[in-house]
Amino acid sequence: MKQLFGILFFLMFSVTSFAQLLNDNESKQLIIKGLDKLYNYEFKEADSYFHHVKAKYPKHPVTPLLSALQVQWQNLPVEQNPKALAQYLALLEKCQLSAETLLQDQSKKAEAIFFLVASHGYIALVLNYKKEQVKAANESRKAYGYLKDGKQLIEKNPEFLFTSGLYNFYRVQYPETHPIVKPVMIFFENGNKKIGIQQLEQAVQKSVFSRIEAAFYLMNVFLKYESNYSKALVYSKWLHERYPNNLVYTMRHAESLIMNGKIDDALPLIQQLKRTNDKVYVLAGNLFEGLILEKSKKNDKAAAEHYTNVLKMQPNERYTNDYYAMAYAGLARISIRSGNNKRAEELYRRCLEYAEYKSTVSEANNFIK
Repeated sequence: MKQLFGILFFLMFSVTSFAQLLNDNESKQLIIKGLDKLYNYEFKEADSYFHHVKAKYPKHPVTPLLSALQVQWQNLPVEQNPKALAQYLALLEKCQLSAETLLQDQSKKAEAIFFLVASHGYIALVLNYKKEQVKAANESRKAYGYLKDGKQLIEKNPEFLFTSGLYNFYRVQYPETHPIVKPVMIFFENGNKKIGIQQLEQAVQKSVFSRIEAAFYLMNVFLKYESNYSKALVYSKWLHERYPNNLVYTMRHAESLIMNGKIDDALPLIQQLKRTNDKVYVLAGNLFEGLILEKSKKNDKAAAEHYTNVLKMQPNERYTNDYYAMAYAGLARISIRSGNNKRAEELYRRCLEYAEYKSTVSEANNFIK
């Protein structure tokens, strides 16, 4: 369950009455400042904050986990960079070993549990994006086992609204999107999408350490599964304004703007994405331009060129699979308008090989039926 366990690092800061590190307010502030810099792609500045924490806690699991986060953000998408991926996994495994040692001290059990949840969760996330969903679900099960040990803490601190919200929503959503993992899901307690969204919304309002991640996942939920574009825009705008250098947030904000018909606001962001020469963002920029040309400019010929450009690039499992699907769907709509329904059906079937967005899947299935 990638979304549930992908970003659980923030849990570690929620049990201040249990942990040596978490009673260290100076180190906590350094981590907060470092994370802000990391989110905004200010990597040297982030390292300068994290360096002090690592020097103070050289054998603590926080040290390899902070390093893993740095490797991840500096090498997005990390699963497509073999050297960075090997380093990333080695750091997470080191975090696990340190946390398992910490677990032997009963006074630090809660702290150790959360590092184990985080490290297992990040590994599960990478496995999912490598299309190893069964292994990812099994790794998530390990994380969930530790999470259950500290479940009573969820009701005692607003930071746990984030993880509780993720669990409630994606416990239902993930097996719907990936039926192959359904047999594994019998090991997990039931969830509730509505409650999950409410908890994530509360996390944005009440939490300190996890509010950024809560906002990011809410934005994705509203774009991908709920088709509630006005709510998605609230969170994408907040993230983009707070972290303007973060291209992932820029990309999602441009998408939210387009879905809300705010084309003029989206255009400069699209050009920013295309100037990066990074295939992830160039693909997104072409898709967004195609959507604008098709739906706002009513220029099917030019739109088709952009959609075709998208399909000439390799989609990224983590970020652009659904944009790839949208390009197929766009070409299918254009084929329908040109009277070629057979071609449209072929394109929609290809679309479904990549699509997870509820709106895209529904559009394709409705035509094929």
